[in-house]
Amino acid sequence: MASKTYRKKTLYETLTDAINYYIDRGWDSEKSLLSWSNKLRIAANRENDNLDVTRNHLKAVYRRLVIDGGALRDQPVDGPNRITLNNIKPDLRRELDKRIFMAADLIKLNRETAINKTVQRFQGWVSSVPPGGTSAVDRNAQKQAIKSSLMEQSFINRRVAIDQGHKLASAVTHILSIQGGAIAFQWHSNWRRPGYNFRVDHKDRDDLIYLIRGSWALEKGLIKPVYGYYDEITAAGEEVFCSCKALPIYAPQKLPLEFLTEKGRLEFVN
Repeated sequence: MASKTYRKKTLYETLTDAINYYIDRGWDSEKSLLSWSNKLRIAANRENDNLDVTRNHLKAVYRRLVIDGGALRDQPVDGPNRITLNNIKPDLRRELDKRIFMAADLIKLNRETAINKTVQRFQGWVSSVPPGGTSAVDRNAQKQAIKSSLMEQSFINRRVAIDQGHKLASAVTHILSIQGGAIAFQWHSNWRRPGYNFRVDHKDRDDLIYLIRGSWALEKGLIKPVYGYYDEITAAGEEVFCSCKALPIYAPQKLPLEFLTEKGRLEFVN
């Protein structure tokens, strides 16, 4: 006779069984509480994290910027070309792999936190059930309240994917700009975008220009910092959910006059 195969219960089914158990019996022992908590943790860990969705989003960002050359559209006409982009593809691919790893790790950590909160909420509810059980509980409402942290995971995962996608785009722009010989970055804040929760210090940076340390123009003594160097501030996209941009400048004559040294003015100002 063929042996039966049993389907493993989902988190919802396991939570339903656990709540029904305590509604009917009340908190009976520490052993049963630990047992149900462990069952909930195992069932929660079986739930799909949808990591493939995050990976596909980041790969789509990479394809648009690198494979299809979209990163060049954010560059000025005197910036790098397709040859430069192709030459640095290995560096950009490593950046993609790093972002995929980081996103997956963040999603895993967020999920572990959500599972711990779910078990904590469950144990807190069990401790409030009187001996012998209770009939004064809305079972469905209680299930929703206990698993609310896990229900939010899809939204949180999407935010992680979007944030890591922006970080990837910023890194592509930065690597391409440095390899192309950029001498400065101009900050662009999205503080005017409706609903955007901007950082005040990022808004204050809007349109400010930060020199790139070690650039050819700086080494030749043609330019000088006015607002400092880009490596002295947090980079665009570096902080969580930052969607600011740092757009490159390649020619000293494209900088405001106060950035030019006396030598630079002699060379570029009529």
